[in-house]
Amino acid sequence: MQGIFPAVITPFRPDERIDYQAWQKLLEFQIASGIDGVFALGGQGEFFALSEEEREVAARFCAQTVAGRVPVYVNVGCVTTQESVRLAQRAEADGVDAVVVVTPYYIRPSADELVDHYTEICQSVRIPVLAYTVPDRTGVELTPSILTRLASICENFAGLKDSSGKLDAIPEYLAAGLKVFIGRDHLILEALRRGAVGAVTACANVAPRAFVDLYRAFVAREMELAEKLQAMIIPLREAFALGTFPAVVKEAMEMAGLHAGRCRRPVGQLSVEARYKLLQALDGLRSRGYVGSETAARAH
Repeated sequence: MQGIFPAVITPFRPDERIDYQAWQKLLEFQIASGIDGVFALGGQGEFFALSEEEREVAARFCAQTVAGRVPVYVNVGCVTTQESVRLAQRAEADGVDAVVVVTPYYIRPSADELVDHYTEICQSVRIPVLAYTVPDRTGVELTPSILTRLASICENFAGLKDSSGKLDAIPEYLAAGLKVFIGRDHLILEALRRGAVGAVTACANVAPRAFVDLYRAFVAREMELAEKLQAMIIPLREAFALGTFPAVVKEAMEMAGLHAGRCRRPVGQLSVEARYKLLQALDGLRSRGYVGSETAARAH
């Protein structure tokens, strides 16, 4: 439970059906790039746009395609506990290595309700369970005290994907015996320094080797190289503001020669101006060989 886990996209055809053929190629590309695991059906994977059946089939597909070469983690979080439990149990039966559970969204459960929610999910499976906190998008925050309570109740509650950006909480998570994957691409190196075991990264869809090299440099204590790689990644992360989440990563993948397809509506494509700026954001990665060569024409 460590290293670089791309938050893999879910590719769609023009008619918005899941493009499993394209997805298989993308997963093979990620594995060939040296990633340490796969995180599927998170925010970047547009889980919120998928039906329960689609999420079940997609999780099975990822587990079967990866076939044990690296661990597969799948987000099974839903608004209701009942649906989250169903998806967790199906994912376990289909060979997923761990389930990740984003907090309920739209509603705002109390601390006690969140503890009950996660406890029931943990007790419904035997595989490790990780929480997934992204309060900017869900409106619900998992505090260190909530996660510490969970760790004391559930033996298979293993850690969290932390997209809160609050690095100061990492020592409290570690004190509770939890593994922390940072979910903010621009904070990877600092999170590793503070004890995070790895990163779940959306930008690794575009340039996985850059993130693998960053993690390997940190492990080898080659800090100057790690700092250069972290700085090189930041422009792509900052480019997220160019369009509606999660369209930017898919556009960047297409620019890098990776077929990602569109997002499900209402999320649309980037404007011509935004694509041009995105191309510029990829310049550093491209100049160092981390993304394929590209012409400005591709942005139009």
